[in-house]
Amino acid sequence: MTDTQIKIEKPHDQPILLRLAEWAAKHPFMTSAAACLAATALTSAGQLRLLWLMVSVVAFMLCCLIGSSYISCHAEKGSRYRMMTLLSVISAVLTLVFLYFLSFVHKPQLLILNVGLLMLFAAAVYLFCKKRLDDKKAVLLIIIAGFLIRLAYIMTFTIQQKQHDVGSIEKMNGHLGYIAYFVYQAQLPDFDVRTVYQFYHPPLHHIIADVWVRIQLIFGMNVDNAFENVQILTLFYSTISMILSYKIFRQLGLKGGGMTAACAVAAFCPAFYILGGSINNDMLSITFMLGAILNTLYWYKSRHFGRLMCIAVCVGCAMMAKLSGWMVAPAIGFVFAYVFFKDRQNIKKYLWQYAAFLLVCAPLALWWEIRNNLRYDVPISYVLKLSEDSDQYIGNVPVLQRLFDFRAFQFENAGEQFVRFDGAYNEYNPLVGIFKTSMFDELFTVKYYPGIAGFDKILLWSAIIIALAGFAGMIYTFIFDKKLSFVHKTFLGILYFVFLLFYYIFCLTFPHVCTQNIRYAVPLIVLGAYFAGRAVQLMIGCKKEKCRIVCMTGGILLTAVIVIYSINSVVVYEKIFIG
Repeated sequence: MTDTQIKIEKPHDQPILLRLAEWAAKHPFMTSAAACLAATALTSAGQLRLLWLMVSVVAFMLCCLIGSSYISCHAEKGSRYRMMTLLSVISAVLTLVFLYFLSFVHKPQLLILNVGLLMLFAAAVYLFCKKRLDDKKAVLLIIIAGFLIRLAYIMTFTIQQKQHDVGSIEKMNGHLGYIAYFVYQAQLPDFDVRTVYQFYHPPLHHIIADVWVRIQLIFGMNVDNAFENVQILTLFYSTISMILSYKIFRQLGLKGGGMTAACAVAAFCPAFYILGGSINNDMLSITFMLGAILNTLYWYKSRHFGRLMCIAVCVGCAMMAKLSGWMVAPAIGFVFAYVFFKDRQNIKKYLWQYAAFLLVCAPLALWWEIRNNLRYDVPISYVLKLSEDSDQYIGNVPVLQRLFDFRAFQFENAGEQFVRFDGAYNEYNPLVGIFKTSMFDELFTVKYYPGIAGFDKILLWSAIIIALAGFAGMIYTFIFDKKLSFVHKTFLGILYFVFLLFYYIFCLTFPHVCTQNIRYAVPLIVLGAYFAGRAVQLMIGCKKEKCRIVCMTGGILLTAVIVIYSINSVVVYEKIFIG
């Protein structure tokens, strides 16, 4: 048979599972939304178990129908199609049986997590043996694993557990009360928002949660479960943040082992599990900030007006979810200014485009603050300040000690020390606090979860090693790496500097233990993951004879640390889920 006689397989001739997988990969946000929507059956305290079972039966019947028609249509194609069809039917049957028995399991989240991870590991081994495990497939497996552990987290902890500033529906305060206010009052607060705990925050997340709760109530969900499922929204935000991080890494030139390493660091950072289960506004704002970063990279490459509008919407919505979303703006402003002066012959085009940007971004970002300022004289940058009489006040610790004290006793416990939670002392070093809270937040300590003893320190120190390697990779990239352009280096440098600087300013201005939390600087995780991945890529790809062995060894060791960090992250939180 000659080359011209070889038949090219058309997309509609491909096995249906392959076509479905390709569609899911091309539409990751829609796939994530569908997965999170399906998860409501697992997070609704049994109310939708029957519905879930019915959906499974329907899916099974559809698979059987598709399988039988496939056999009849493609019998002449050989055993390959019949085998794929048989696998489709078997998969449907196993899924049905699995979901049925899930109803009788005491902690179904552990079964889902362990079975899912086992299947992903088997898929990775199969692809590796077939020499088909490239970075795209590896990242897909990592993202699915990240989704599973996030799902297990929200199935373990309710909206009243492990939360920040949650408040209650009964008292109508905190973030839960804020959502309930929209559900029951169906209007913006008609009072000075400083008088109710947490109501000063911009309301985008709370309005979206209100709509989601109402939709559930329309379909017969009881009130408690409807509010409980607000975690489905934050699960969705945390899931698409993994996808946005991957896209950012791709735009910045990561590939191969470097890409896989960076995605693993971001996907398995426990801060994203915790924020994915927190019903406050942090995760939505972070997601829009990552969207703004990604679209800035797209716009710099294409200069397409649509991308500029995407940046405007992302920045505006990040600030409409939480005012600190502004912190991506300085870096974006640099890119705008650079393009403006570099392409001076098109100044008029950029003038009207930037005017359109402001016309979209500014109202979205500031309408809430301006409204409250005009009506109730609330300062534009108002932030709730805790009392100096609080048991978590650390303003009496000298500033130099807070900044530069890294004595060994601060690392005897991997979890953040909080006197009100029986800690040995109040954590006072912002850098130590940011590492501890990124791994364990405030309450996941050995005192409450003795099963994590030993594993918690491995997780913390592996994260510190990765962060230090990422910082070294950043310095090397900025000085020596010519593959990354000046604009990209400066853009990333400004992002890193702004988030770190204002995290420290925030910690010193509001000297309480709770301000030393990674949730105020989460994009640093994504930036750190990128530079750690770039360090792996640069070291393993080093071609200089004099240092090739040293670099290769360093790259392998850093990769090993990332593998330990990723596996240990899952192990620690599975032990936490067990209780």
